[in-house]
Amino acid sequence: MDSDRYVGVDFGTTTTLVASPGGLVQLGAATLAMPSLVGFTDNGSVVAGIEEDAEYAGRVVRSIKRAITMGQAHARVELPDGPRDVRADDLMVAVLREAARRAGARSVDLDSAHVVVGCPAMWDGQQRRRLLRVAEEAGITVGLADLIDEPVAAGIAWLSRRRPDTSAPLRIVVFDMGGGTLDVAVLDVRGVSARDVSVLAALGNTFAGDALDEAIAEDIEEMVGVDVETLPNPGRARLRLADTAREAKLALTADTEFAVALPARIFGPGAEVTYTRDRLEAAFKPIMDRAEETVIAALRTARLTEQAAGSPHEIRRVPVDSLLSGVDVVVLSGGMARIPYVTTRLRALFPAQTAIELAVATTERSTLEQLALGPECAVALGLAHAGEYGRINMYRPALDIWLEWEDQARLVYQAYTPVVLPWQTLVGGSDLRYVRNGLDLELPRHGTGRLRVTSYTGTRVRATLGGRSLDGFPVALNEQKFEFSLYPNGRLRLVDGGGEYDGQIDDWHIMVGADHAERVARLVEPRQPDPPVEYPFNIERVDPFGR
Repeated sequence: MDSDRYVGVDFGTTTTLVASPGGLVQLGAATLAMPSLVGFTDNGSVVAGIEEDAEYAGRVVRSIKRAITMGQAHARVELPDGPRDVRADDLMVAVLREAARRAGARSVDLDSAHVVVGCPAMWDGQQRRRLLRVAEEAGITVGLADLIDEPVAAGIAWLSRRRPDTSAPLRIVVFDMGGGTLDVAVLDVRGVSARDVSVLAALGNTFAGDALDEAIAEDIEEMVGVDVETLPNPGRARLRLADTAREAKLALTADTEFAVALPARIFGPGAEVTYTRDRLEAAFKPIMDRAEETVIAALRTARLTEQAAGSPHEIRRVPVDSLLSGVDVVVLSGGMARIPYVTTRLRALFPAQTAIELAVATTERSTLEQLALGPECAVALGLAHAGEYGRINMYRPALDIWLEWEDQARLVYQAYTPVVLPWQTLVGGSDLRYVRNGLDLELPRHGTGRLRVTSYTGTRVRATLGGRSLDGFPVALNEQKFEFSLYPNGRLRLVDGGGEYDGQIDDWHIMVGADHAERVARLVEPRQPDPPVEYPFNIERVDPFGR
């Protein structure tokens, strides 16, 4: 396999990294990572990848990737002539274009490589497509099938370095906590010569590093005894508190105390306190409580996707200890993995026989890599090694399902949309599934249509419904009766004006080695953009979540 042509791009909330199978590409002046920061000059020009130079003080946009997670179209920046709302996608394009330029200067040309990009596990199909549009505007060609969930990539990074015996199934939980999101994936790995990764679950939430920074900043504000909104320059004060919170978080990974000295010109005299690791952990506790809930939800969701899965009711009744005991390794990824409290909490959650390890340890030879390489680099490294695996099976299908009739069509299921959300697994319900009904889709009250399938893997989708192929299945239109369901184990169910039909997406689970040679041959071909879906009529697209 020509995996040397793979290049992984990890566009992170805090930093952006590029890696090839040979290692990380140096993007920063003294580090391997490039800050995902955008600054504005006095005349409003955009400068991406800045190192927080004082020249841009107060005119910096942080965590711009969160605009996709939060569904935000614009970001606000304070300029000398007043605040301005800037198109968020333009700022993300600037970051990715600058990362590609710097990689090219290091002889890593993204134009001639098979580029694989990471994304949060919690992102749905629309969010993934938005990232693809941003990458395309930045000159980076990548398809939907080349977006790999970030915790999955981190698991691959751990596997590529450890080379464990996978003749027997190995179950891994990846805990990937970065700046913007926490992602948890449950992976099964098997096969010695052509290892296959089966993703049984990949869930996430937005309570991660940025949320901890905000909690620390509020804590410090309370300790200092000031109300930021009453200060002469509250905007500058909030930025300074945010910087101090990040400094405290980083310092307390190794130390037990951090001296906070806020500038008197902004906060007034006496704004000096000692922030301790105990206070940090108290601020971190609610976030880690949510993180543990996400881990349990991921393990329950993994049970739902297994071939011999019980009913949702039965799976909700499985004791937590039983869910945890089946995990061989917990792999820690993301910048937050450096905080000792993360390991402390997970060590207390999982049984003693479960190993807890960093996805990438700081053990490289060069001084530069020792300074920069660690768990926050795991996603980029894993993306670059994705070509070493026979198959990476996502538990969310890489296909669009359309319902078309006459001159109309509706998107029934959008590729990579989560079938079950974390809160559904936690709260429960008798029928956990992805479902769309005729009212959602604004269907007519009568008529005849048919289902159409578009695949993003390069291979034909094998799926049946009512004993017939899913692609082209006839549908008796009825706004009141129509209901389409997709279950976590690949089961399909359709109710329409003519009856009820059951079906299944074939190859939902890993078939070791079944299509390894074909997939290898396809993956090393030069990457082309996903072809547009073409219909001989106008299509009205409907958001699966009704946004």
